[in-house]
Amino acid sequence: MEALYVKATTEAESAERSAAAKSLADAIKEAGPTTVMSFKLIDKVQASLGDLKSVPAREGAIMVVHALHTALGHHSEPYILILLPTLIEKFDDKVKNVTAALEACLTAFFQAVNPHAAATLLPHLFAGMSTISWKIKVGTLKLLGTLAHTAPSQVGQLLPDIVPKVTENMWDTKPEVKAAAKSSLGECCTVIHNPDVQPLVPTLISANANPKENPQALDALMGTTFVSQVDRPTLAIIVPVLGRGLRDRDVQTKRKCCVVVDNMCKLVVAASDVEPFVDKLLPELKRVEEEVPIPEIRAYGAKARATLVKAIKDGGGKVPEE
Repeated sequence: MEALYVKATTEAESAERSAAAKSLADAIKEAGPTTVMSFKLIDKVQASLGDLKSVPAREGAIMVVHALHTALGHHSEPYILILLPTLIEKFDDKVKNVTAALEACLTAFFQAVNPHAAATLLPHLFAGMSTISWKIKVGTLKLLGTLAHTAPSQVGQLLPDIVPKVTENMWDTKPEVKAAAKSSLGECCTVIHNPDVQPLVPTLISANANPKENPQALDALMGTTFVSQVDRPTLAIIVPVLGRGLRDRDVQTKRKCCVVVDNMCKLVVAASDVEPFVDKLLPELKRVEEEVPIPEIRAYGAKARATLVKAIKDGGGKVPEE
């Protein structure tokens, strides 16, 4: 195995390195997945990925990981998770062959990963989105879009965390990052199945990308008749628009937000669906109820706040102390 790893990370031609990587992965499969640790493959790959002087070492190490995933399937996931932060850093590699090999490797991994690993993968993607490197941001945003199709149910439940993180990248100065973020959020929002809101998703995404479009998105929500159950994924894309509207100085904008909150919260069934957004909505509704000088608008705030509180209580949740 040692000779195969050396061959995979030193041969001059990519095809030869790829063949050696496949042979190594086949040998590990035959010997059993635990061979990964006894052979100290993780340490070898980490060292090769960190070898900035050798393109064959970096590209070959990525080929080994890719081949291992192909050979072992889900049995390779714990090992690839250990390597994931280092692999993600290689999106910033200066050599195209390395980044191309990495994209192929990680795309295959995210397309086939156990959906229940989504919550474990997400912090690694968020870390990549928060780096200085625009290439790492783009790489991780693409992987998140892939994960949305691999693990739609899990991504739907995680959407309250995903939307703000991806939105931050929609405001990036680099056009490539902006485009990747908008595309990624679009992929993530395919997990939204509420028929009342589905037609509005592009408008809501665009409003997240450009807050100046918030009034149009809010008007679209005002024109929506909510008849289907409102769940967590649906709220995840709506609440940022409502949050901005409730903080707006214009009292009529606040009124519109209160009307939408009142209408949609009547269709929330589970408290767990609305609880991630309580801190974003409840204090703002309370301010409308108590601070807006127009009695009619205050009444809208009070009504929306009462409906939100009722949705939490009826769903078995606990209303936070104010």
